[in-house]
Amino acid sequence: MRRLVPVLVALGGLALAGCVQVPVPTDRGGPDGSGQAGGKDRNGHAFVRTRKNGQPVRWSTCEPIQYVVRSAKEPDGGRDLLEDAVDQVSEASGLEFSFAGTTDEAPSEDRAPYHPGRYGDRWSPVLVAWSDPGEYGPLEGRAAGFGGPVQVRHSGVAPRYVSGIVVLDADQLSSMDEDSRRAVIVHELAHVVGLAHVNDRGQLMNPVQYGRQVTTLQDGDRRGLKALGNGKCYQPIEPQGL
Repeated sequence: MRRLVPVLVALGGLALAGCVQVPVPTDRGGPDGSGQAGGKDRNGHAFVRTRKNGQPVRWSTCEPIQYVVRSAKEPDGGRDLLEDAVDQVSEASGLEFSFAGTTDEAPSEDRAPYHPGRYGDRWSPVLVAWSDPGEYGPLEGRAAGFGGPVQVRHSGVAPRYVSGIVVLDADQLSSMDEDSRRAVIVHELAHVVGLAHVNDRGQLMNPVQYGRQVTTLQDGDRRGLKALGNGKCYQPIEPQGL
């Protein structure tokens, strides 16, 4: 049996001020052409990972992107903001999301994309967790959130995303106004879908949001999300080979 290779391809952070250090994977893809990390910033958007043909790695369009919420530490109104953010990313990308319930799973930098004891015989749903720097180290400093997808590679089939994670700093978000809180969540969910950071400060996917008023998806963000949603119904890859 050929071995599946799951790769946490990126974790993107949204900083309140200054620059945030974003871990970049050293794995540049395999001989099957599964892609490389970090597409170029063009037309106001960039992709977390691209294939050798220049196309972004995408989620399959056959099934909705399932997500679960770890509600511990969730601030008042947090669930409504999350649902609103999910709707915005879904509308802009054309990708469907499906709420798969709550969980007590804690966020981890090495979260497994397959956890049958917790989620059954399927890929782990995207985890959305409210947290703090004491629990999740990457939130130390100015980062208000982190998010990213998990890609699976397999010889002979197109690479695709199968899981992901969003971690939100509950204390920092609670100190923001509602539009800014929503903007952080949309930003991190866009990472999960496959958008990377851009240098253009006029786009929501720029990592530094302090001192300016970009709190909604802009034209470049929307072009990128639309491209990510313009994918195919991929042949399923089962996680049992891990």
